[in-house]
Amino acid sequence: MVVFTCNHCGDSLKKPSVEKHYQFTCRTTKSLTCVDCLKDFIGEEYATHTRCLTEEERYAAKGSMVNVVHKGEIKQESWLEMIKSILDKQPNVKPSHRNLLNKISNYNNVPRKKVKFMNFIMSSSGGRANRKEVEEVWDIIETYKNSQKGNGNTQTTQKNEASIKEMKVENVKRKALDTDSDIPNKKNKLDDGLTIEETDTVKFSFQEKIVSILNAKGCISLKKLQKKVLNAYLKHSGENKVTPKMIKKFNKKLSKVQNIELTDENVTLLENKEC
Repeated sequence: MVVFTCNHCGDSLKKPSVEKHYQFTCRTTKSLTCVDCLKDFIGEEYATHTRCLTEEERYAAKGSMVNVVHKGEIKQESWLEMIKSILDKQPNVKPSHRNLLNKISNYNNVPRKKVKFMNFIMSSSGGRANRKEVEEVWDIIETYKNSQKGNGNTQTTQKNEASIKEMKVENVKRKALDTDSDIPNKKNKLDDGLTIEETDTVKFSFQEKIVSILNAKGCISLKKLQKKVLNAYLKHSGENKVTPKMIKKFNKKLSKVQNIELTDENVTLLENKEC
Protein backbone atom coordinates (compact mmCIF):
# COMPACT_ATOMS: atom_id res chain seq x y z
CA MET A 1 0.00 0.00 0.00
CA VAL A 2 1.42 3.38 -1.06
CA VAL A 3 1.34 6.07 1.67
CA PHE A 4 1.59 9.82 1.03
CA THR A 5 2.16 12.90 3.17
CA CYS A 6 -0.10 15.89 2.59
CA ASN A 7 2.15 18.89 1.92
CA HIS A 8 -0.48 21.28 3.34
CA CYS A 9 -1.17 19.77 6.77
CA GLY A 10 1.45 16.99 7.12
CA ASP A 11 -1.09 14.16 7.57
CA SER A 12 -0.12 10.65 6.45
CA LEU A 13 -2.62 9.36 3.90
CA LYS A 14 -3.10 5.91 2.45
CA LYS A 15 -3.94 6.14 -1.23
CA PRO A 16 -7.69 5.35 -0.90
CA SER A 17 -8.00 8.17 1.68
CA VAL A 18 -6.55 10.93 -0.51
CA GLU A 19 -9.80 11.98 -2.25
CA LYS A 20 -11.74 12.14 1.03
CA HIS A 21 -8.94 14.14 2.68
CA TYR A 22 -9.01 16.86 0.01
CA GLN A 23 -12.81 16.97 -0.05
CA PHE A 24 -13.31 17.49 3.67
CA THR A 25 -10.02 18.43 5.37
CA CYS A 26 -7.64 20.30 3.05
CA ARG A 27 -9.99 21.84 0.51
CA THR A 28 -7.31 22.90 -1.92
CA THR A 29 -5.17 21.54 -4.76
CA LYS A 30 -3.73 18.12 -4.06
CA SER A 31 -0.04 18.27 -3.13
CA LEU A 32 1.45 15.00 -1.90
CA THR A 33 4.80 13.35 -1.22
CA CYS A 34 5.36 9.59 -1.19
CA VAL A 35 6.79 8.57 2.19
CA ASP A 36 8.96 5.84 0.58
CA CYS A 37 10.54 7.43 -2.49
CA LEU A 38 9.93 11.10 -1.47
CA LYS A 39 8.60 11.93 -4.93
CA ASP A 40 6.16 14.86 -5.14
CA PHE A 41 2.76 14.67 -6.84
CA ILE A 42 0.49 17.57 -7.80
CA GLY A 43 -3.20 17.19 -8.60
CA GLU A 44 -4.13 13.77 -9.99
CA GLU A 45 -0.53 12.66 -10.63
CA TYR A 46 -0.59 10.53 -7.45
CA ALA A 47 -3.14 8.14 -9.02
CA THR A 48 -0.48 6.58 -11.25
CA HIS A 49 1.85 5.94 -8.29
CA THR A 50 0.53 2.51 -7.33
CA ARG A 51 3.75 0.79 -6.24
CA CYS A 52 6.84 1.97 -4.42
CA LEU A 53 9.93 0.47 -2.78
CA THR A 54 9.48 -2.54 -0.53
CA GLU A 55 11.29 -2.59 2.83
CA GLU A 56 13.64 -5.25 1.43
CA GLU A 57 14.56 -2.99 -1.50
CA ARG A 58 14.83 0.09 0.69
CA TYR A 59 17.33 -1.42 3.14
CA ALA A 60 19.19 -3.78 0.77
CA ALA A 61 22.81 -3.10 -0.19
CA LYS A 62 23.16 -0.87 -3.22
CA GLY A 63 22.99 -2.86 -6.45
CA SER A 64 21.87 -6.11 -4.78
CA MET A 65 18.24 -5.91 -5.99
CA VAL A 66 18.91 -4.91 -9.60
CA ASN A 67 17.48 -7.97 -11.37
CA VAL A 68 14.81 -8.96 -8.86
CA VAL A 69 11.45 -9.52 -10.58
CA HIS A 70 8.39 -9.84 -8.35
CA LYS A 71 5.56 -12.22 -9.17
CA GLY A 72 3.02 -9.39 -9.04
CA GLU A 73 5.02 -7.39 -11.57
CA ILE A 74 4.93 -10.26 -14.07
CA LYS A 75 1.15 -10.55 -13.71
CA GLN A 76 0.76 -6.79 -14.07
CA GLU A 77 2.92 -6.69 -17.20
CA SER A 78 0.86 -9.44 -18.86
CA TRP A 79 -2.34 -7.59 -17.86
CA LEU A 80 -1.13 -4.35 -19.48
CA GLU A 81 0.08 -6.23 -22.57
CA MET A 82 -3.40 -7.71 -22.91
CA ILE A 83 -5.00 -4.24 -22.73
CA LYS A 84 -2.60 -2.98 -25.42
CA SER A 85 -3.34 -5.99 -27.62
CA ILE A 86 -7.06 -5.08 -27.55
CA LEU A 87 -6.17 -1.84 -29.32
CA ASP A 88 -4.28 -3.80 -32.00
CA LYS A 89 -6.70 -6.69 -32.48
CA GLN A 90 -10.10 -5.03 -31.96
CA PRO A 91 -10.50 -2.48 -34.80
CA ASN A 92 -14.25 -2.04 -34.24
CA VAL A 93 -13.94 -0.53 -30.76
CA LYS A 94 -15.83 2.77 -30.37
CA PRO A 95 -13.59 5.90 -30.54
CA SER A 96 -14.47 6.91 -26.96
CA HIS A 97 -13.61 3.41 -25.72
CA ARG A 98 -10.38 3.41 -27.74
CA ASN A 99 -9.34 6.75 -26.22
CA LEU A 100 -9.96 5.41 -22.73
CA LEU A 101 -8.03 2.21 -23.48
CA ASN A 102 -5.14 4.31 -24.77
CA LYS A 103 -5.05 6.27 -21.51
CA ILE A 104 -5.28 3.09 -19.44
CA SER A 105 -2.39 1.47 -21.34
CA ASN A 106 -0.13 4.36 -20.29
CA TYR A 107 -0.59 3.67 -16.58
CA ASN A 108 1.93 1.41 -14.85
CA ASN A 109 -0.38 -0.45 -12.50
CA VAL A 110 -4.01 -0.69 -13.54
CA PRO A 111 -6.02 -2.78 -11.02
CA ARG A 112 -7.17 -6.21 -12.23
CA LYS A 113 -10.41 -6.31 -10.19
CA LYS A 114 -13.53 -4.51 -11.42
CA VAL A 115 -14.33 -2.32 -8.39
CA LYS A 116 -10.71 -1.21 -7.95
CA PHE A 117 -10.41 -0.71 -11.71
CA MET A 118 -13.48 1.56 -11.77
CA ASN A 119 -12.27 3.59 -8.78
CA PHE A 120 -8.77 3.89 -10.23
CA ILE A 121 -9.96 5.21 -13.61
CA MET A 122 -12.43 7.65 -12.02
CA SER A 123 -9.78 8.86 -9.57
CA SER A 124 -7.00 9.22 -12.15
CA SER A 125 -9.30 11.22 -14.42
CA GLY A 126 -10.28 13.52 -11.59
CA GLY A 127 -13.85 12.26 -11.78
CA ARG A 128 -14.22 13.49 -15.36
CA ALA A 129 -14.52 10.04 -16.96
CA ASN A 130 -17.96 8.75 -17.90
CA ARG A 131 -18.66 5.95 -15.41
CA LYS A 132 -20.86 4.06 -17.87
CA GLU A 133 -18.11 4.11 -20.50
CA VAL A 134 -15.53 2.97 -17.94
CA GLU A 135 -17.77 0.00 -17.13
CA GLU A 136 -18.20 -0.75 -20.85
CA VAL A 137 -14.42 -0.71 -21.31
CA TRP A 138 -14.08 -3.15 -18.39
CA ASP A 139 -16.58 -5.46 -20.14
CA ILE A 140 -14.51 -5.26 -23.35
CA ILE A 141 -11.36 -6.22 -21.41
CA GLU A 142 -13.13 -9.11 -19.64
CA THR A 143 -14.62 -10.46 -22.90
CA TYR A 144 -11.22 -10.34 -24.59
CA LYS A 145 -9.51 -12.00 -21.60
CA ASN A 146 -12.05 -14.86 -21.55
CA SER A 147 -11.66 -15.42 -25.29
CA GLN A 148 -7.89 -15.64 -24.83
CA LYS A 149 -8.36 -18.18 -22.01
CA GLY A 150 -10.60 -20.25 -24.29
CA ASN A 151 -7.93 -20.30 -27.01
CA GLY A 152 -5.30 -21.24 -24.44
CA ASN A 153 -7.43 -24.11 -23.11
CA THR A 154 -8.01 -25.44 -26.66
CA GLN A 155 -4.28 -25.43 -27.36
CA THR A 156 -3.57 -27.13 -24.02
CA THR A 157 -6.20 -29.81 -24.73
CA GLN A 158 -4.68 -30.50 -28.15
CA LYS A 159 -1.21 -30.81 -26.61
CA ASN A 160 -2.53 -33.17 -23.92
CA GLU A 161 -4.28 -35.36 -26.52
CA ALA A 162 -1.06 -35.55 -28.56
CA SER A 163 0.90 -36.50 -25.42
CA ILE A 164 -1.60 -39.26 -24.57
CA LYS A 165 -1.32 -40.69 -28.09
CA GLU A 166 2.49 -40.68 -27.83
CA MET A 167 2.31 -42.45 -24.45
CA LYS A 168 -0.01 -45.14 -25.88
CA VAL A 169 2.39 -45.76 -28.79
CA GLU A 170 5.33 -46.01 -26.36
CA ASN A 171 3.41 -48.49 -24.16
CA VAL A 172 2.61 -50.69 -27.19
CA LYS A 173 6.30 -50.66 -28.19
CA ARG A 174 7.40 -51.57 -24.65
CA LYS A 175 4.92 -54.44 -24.45
CA ALA A 176 6.19 -55.75 -27.79
CA LEU A 177 9.79 -55.58 -26.56
CA ASP A 178 8.88 -57.30 -23.28
CA THR A 179 7.11 -60.10 -25.18
CA ASP A 180 10.12 -60.59 -27.47
CA SER A 181 12.52 -60.72 -24.54
CA ASP A 182 10.36 -63.33 -22.76
CA ILE A 183 10.42 -65.81 -25.69
CA PRO A 184 14.13 -66.86 -25.43
CA ASN A 185 13.75 -67.41 -21.69
CA LYS A 186 10.82 -69.75 -22.23
CA LYS A 187 12.80 -71.68 -24.85
CA ASN A 188 15.74 -72.05 -22.50
CA LYS A 189 13.49 -73.44 -19.81
CA LEU A 190 12.05 -75.99 -22.24
CA ASP A 191 15.50 -77.01 -23.50
CA ASP A 192 16.84 -77.46 -19.99
CA GLY A 193 13.73 -79.28 -18.88
CA LEU A 194 13.74 -77.22 -15.70
CA THR A 195 11.49 -74.52 -14.34
CA ILE A 196 13.14 -72.09 -11.96
CA GLU A 197 10.94 -69.95 -9.73
CA GLU A 198 12.49 -66.76 -8.44
CA THR A 199 11.24 -65.01 -5.38
CA ASP A 200 11.88 -61.37 -4.58
CA THR A 201 12.47 -61.99 -0.86
CA VAL A 202 13.75 -64.96 1.18
CA LYS A 203 11.45 -65.86 4.07
CA PHE A 204 13.00 -65.58 7.52
CA SER A 205 13.02 -68.89 9.44
CA PHE A 206 12.87 -68.47 13.20
CA GLN A 207 13.56 -72.17 13.78
CA GLU A 208 16.65 -72.23 11.57
CA LYS A 209 18.04 -69.16 13.33
CA ILE A 210 17.40 -70.67 16.77
CA VAL A 211 19.14 -73.95 15.81
CA SER A 212 22.03 -72.03 14.25
CA ILE A 213 22.63 -70.05 17.47
CA LEU A 214 22.33 -73.17 19.66
CA ASN A 215 24.78 -75.08 17.44
CA ALA A 216 27.28 -72.28 17.97
CA LYS A 217 26.63 -71.71 21.68
CA GLY A 218 25.39 -75.09 22.95
CA CYS A 219 23.66 -73.41 25.84
CA ILE A 220 22.36 -69.84 26.08
CA SER A 221 20.02 -67.89 28.30
CA LEU A 222 16.47 -67.60 26.98
CA LYS A 223 16.69 -63.82 27.15
CA LYS A 224 19.87 -63.66 25.04
CA LEU A 225 18.55 -66.18 22.51
CA GLN A 226 15.36 -64.17 22.07
CA LYS A 227 17.35 -60.96 21.65
CA LYS A 228 19.68 -62.48 19.02
CA VAL A 229 16.87 -64.04 16.98
CA LEU A 230 14.66 -60.94 17.06
CA ASN A 231 17.58 -58.65 16.13
CA ALA A 232 18.26 -60.91 13.14
CA TYR A 233 14.58 -60.71 12.20
CA LEU A 234 14.56 -56.89 12.46
CA LYS A 235 17.61 -56.69 10.20
CA HIS A 236 15.99 -59.03 7.67
CA SER A 237 12.55 -57.38 7.62
CA GLY A 238 13.65 -53.76 7.88
CA GLU A 239 11.53 -53.21 10.97
CA ASN A 240 12.99 -50.99 13.68
CA LYS A 241 11.14 -52.08 16.80
CA VAL A 242 10.38 -55.40 18.52
CA THR A 243 6.64 -55.90 18.96
CA PRO A 244 4.66 -58.26 21.23
CA LYS A 245 3.58 -60.09 18.08
CA MET A 246 7.24 -60.86 17.23
CA ILE A 247 7.93 -62.15 20.76
CA LYS A 248 4.83 -64.37 20.58
CA LYS A 249 5.99 -65.77 17.24
CA PHE A 250 9.50 -66.43 18.63
CA ASN A 251 8.08 -68.38 21.59
CA LYS A 252 5.81 -70.38 19.28
CA LYS A 253 8.68 -71.32 16.94
CA LEU A 254 10.99 -72.11 19.87
CA SER A 255 8.46 -74.61 21.24
CA LYS A 256 8.55 -76.51 17.93
CA VAL A 257 12.35 -76.91 17.83
CA GLN A 258 13.38 -80.50 18.63
CA ASN A 259 16.41 -81.76 20.58
CA ILE A 260 16.49 -78.82 22.98
CA GLU A 261 15.90 -78.51 26.70
CA LEU A 262 13.98 -75.43 27.78
CA THR A 263 14.01 -74.12 31.35
CA ASP A 264 12.84 -70.83 32.81
CA GLU A 265 16.19 -69.17 32.22
CA ASN A 266 18.18 -71.25 29.70
CA VAL A 267 17.88 -73.06 26.40
CA THR A 268 20.23 -76.04 25.91
CA LEU A 269 20.96 -78.18 22.87
CA LEU A 270 20.57 -81.79 24.07
CA GLU A 271 23.90 -82.78 22.51
CA ASN A 272 25.53 -80.32 24.92
CA LYS A 273 24.28 -80.87 28.46
CA GLU A 274 26.55 -78.30 30.09
CA CYS A 275 25.21 -74.78 30.59
